[in-house]
Amino acid sequence: MAVYTEVSLSEAQELFQPLGKIIEFEGIKEGVENTNYLVKLSDNKKFILTLFEKRTEEQDLPYFNNLMKLFYDNGISCPLSLTLNNKNLFKIKGKPCCIYSFIEGSPVVKPNLEQLKSLGNSIAQLHQFGDHSELFRENMMLLPTWKFITSQFSKNETKINSSEYKYILNNIHTLSDSFPQNLRKINIHADLFKDNIFFVGNQVSGFIDFFFSCTDTIIYDLATFVNAWFFSENKFIEENYVSFLRSYKESIELTPEEKSNFNFYLKVSAIRFFLTRIYDLNFNLEGDVKHKNPLEFFEIFKFHEKNNLQDFF
Repeated sequence: MAVYTEVSLSEAQELFQPLGKIIEFEGIKEGVENTNYLVKLSDNKKFILTLFEKRTEEQDLPYFNNLMKLFYDNGISCPLSLTLNNKNLFKIKGKPCCIYSFIEGSPVVKPNLEQLKSLGNSIAQLHQFGDHSELFRENMMLLPTWKFITSQFSKNETKINSSEYKYILNNIHTLSDSFPQNLRKINIHADLFKDNIFFVGNQVSGFIDFFFSCTDTIIYDLATFVNAWFFSENKFIEENYVSFLRSYKESIELTPEEKSNFNFYLKVSAIRFFLTRIYDLNFNLEGDVKHKNPLEFFEIFKFHEKNNLQDFF
């Protein structure tokens, strides 16, 4: 979440008029993709107003909203888009926007054993119910985005001249031709970072920010989660990884093919976030936003070159 587009209280109130009077209206600075505001009404109900910026295509919003509804209907806590006057997609300052239900809870930085167990159960649920054949969206953040970002740096060579980028670029050429075929694909979250999973106490209370969701392999989603949760200051936290897996495997059994390709997707996911972060540092929109360090994922990529986490399955 972030703030790129400034929205006035009067503009927000015009949209929220059917719901009530706004008494609190505040931009949310965390995140790097879309513009988000926390809205509180006079009846104390809370909502999130999301304005979709350049990286989120308006044509994809029905997929995101339908996927969240699918999960919600199956008992997984996640935002629901609100319908007003028979529509759930609106415009503010020419940008598409949605009103979402508020999810109680907050992220955790250092999960304890009970929270890791809850994570394993909850993400297994996501993967069980994500297998829904009527919903489909291509994962645009892998090869299509890799090609776009590397082409932008080729046109603007003064923007980047780091050894880390050159190292990753060489590996992109190798990995791009090696994606495994015929692995099962489901509808996944694709961005399971710590700030997108909320807790109340030791239990997962909900998932947010589904705007990279797509149809892809279960192990890509798992790889993104592992890279985001089990590294700290370039060190792998093995005991947390093992605790999570123990809980996750109670409900999900990966196939031999998925297990053997897990290390590949750990590297793929590390490249995805290294590239988008380094791109954002050089080209991203102006806005009230906190940029994140791409080198974190360079070090994670290097770790996966030397270690095989699939051995823990």
